[in-house]
Amino acid sequence: MKLSIYTFVKDGLYYDFHVVDMLRHHLPLADEIVVNEGYSEDGTYEAIRDLDPKIKVSRNVWDRSDPSMWHIKFKEVARRQCTGDWCILLDCDEFIPEWEFGHIREVLEHTRKDVIPLHYVHFYGNYRVLNTGPEKFGWPVRKATVHRNLDTMEVWGDGSNVRVRGSADYPVNDEVLCDCHHFGFVRNPARLRQKWRTQAKQHNPKNPKWDRTPGLVFDLMPHRWEDEDFLPHLELYDGPHVKAVRDNPDEFVRDQFRLLDVLVRRQRQSNAASQV
Repeated sequence: MKLSIYTFVKDGLYYDFHVVDMLRHHLPLADEIVVNEGYSEDGTYEAIRDLDPKIKVSRNVWDRSDPSMWHIKFKEVARRQCTGDWCILLDCDEFIPEWEFGHIREVLEHTRKDVIPLHYVHFYGNYRVLNTGPEKFGWPVRKATVHRNLDTMEVWGDGSNVRVRGSADYPVNDEVLCDCHHFGFVRNPARLRQKWRTQAKQHNPKNPKWDRTPGLVFDLMPHRWEDEDFLPHLELYDGPHVKAVRDNPDEFVRDQFRLLDVLVRRQRQSNAASQV
């Protein structure tokens, strides 16, 4: 069985995706990794083009005429270049734990399913902190991204899921294949705020459009990690870390561990109160 991973990226260094670490991390799992690269201007292409012969970087001019559909278009370009029997759609900030690699291949060798979902674990600020209430912020808990390489497959919706063309929905009730560690909220806080503003305008059902606010504005007013909306949903992560984090931990810290300090203090206060 041949397994393809596919993704897309443009200016991934500027937007602080963990793209280099992500591609390296999945080399032991994939037989090929297909990247649709949109003529980056920040050095992303130069950083990824010669990482490994398994990584096939295809440079394409991105058609961004429809803000609500652009993710689908660019992921579809990459999907169609895959040559594996099975494919996994991953964003450049998503990491499948290496301890699941063998399990994944075993399942895909024997399953009769065409699409299998992954469960998403969302880190926030740094690799020691989780957001345990992703649904409250519209963050996906599961995505149908593992699929057979069939002509009838399509990326759909907001570009997060894959399905058999024409089917009504994705397999939300199916057992997930494994966890996927998502570090999209472990990002430069200016770029994180920029991402959220851009997405809000792109996915506005009444008037989807691009946000034209210069990046400098977000540099001056970045996201605040101790945002009161998030704090009640944050917990310390006590599970194993993926190899990419163990190999390069500084890459997965963007809050200088301030949130870790907040949660440790909160835990101490809770323990002290329970002993009174």
